[in-house]
Amino acid sequence: MTIAHHTRTSRQGRTTAAAAVLLAASATVAGMITAPAPAHAADQYIALALGYVNENPPVTMAGGSAISSAQDQAAQGALTNCSGNGGSHCVAEVIATNACAAAASNDYGEMTGASDPSLATAQSKAKSQLQNQQGAKVIVSGCANGSTPPPNDPPPPPAPKQGPTVSFDPVLGGLVAHITDRSGVSSQCTYATDNYSRGFALPANSKYDLRIVPAVPRFRNWTVTITCDNGTSTTATTYF
Repeated sequence: MTIAHHTRTSRQGRTTAAAAVLLAASATVAGMITAPAPAHAADQYIALALGYVNENPPVTMAGGSAISSAQDQAAQGALTNCSGNGGSHCVAEVIATNACAAAASNDYGEMTGASDPSLATAQSKAKSQLQNQQGAKVIVSGCANGSTPPPNDPPPPPAPKQGPTVSFDPVLGGLVAHITDRSGVSSQCTYATDNYSRGFALPANSKYDLRIVPAVPRFRNWTVTITCDNGTSTTATTYF
């Protein structure tokens, strides 16, 4: 009797252990079914386009941008936005996926685009890729997550106008001053030195030969000042 009872107890223990294993396996399977892996978020694309407002140097550019979960739609939206901002012959310059992008240009109409997780880095990359840095600036930039970019680089201040150049040649009975405009703006100028002053018109980017005849050589240095009403002036010295 004692032996039989022991046998029943052993069988019951095995049955209980098997049930526990089955239960644990069922719980694992149930957990796998009810806790699916998180879905991957859809990609976001940002496209930037550039187009010409004015094609003569210094070139003026317009930009456009668009964000979409479809790459083609982002590109088309950027082109439409560029045209709406006054650009002609707009082209999609850069398309970034889940990142930031920037498109830059210069005074000669060269266009570049770059992308990076950082907006500031994307802007810096786009500008640095320009072969000529004259008038280099970011035209449009942004990020695929829709964050608002800071304002585009302000236009550089206009370069100060240069005064005219002057060179001298002696001629029979006097002196001739060869005066050439470098400002690109037509002006009325005055040539002045000791006890002598004379006005003349100086067309933009042109040369004017001012003849000072008769003039008696004094065989000394003369300081000459040429002052123009476009805000430029030049001082030179000649021996006569």
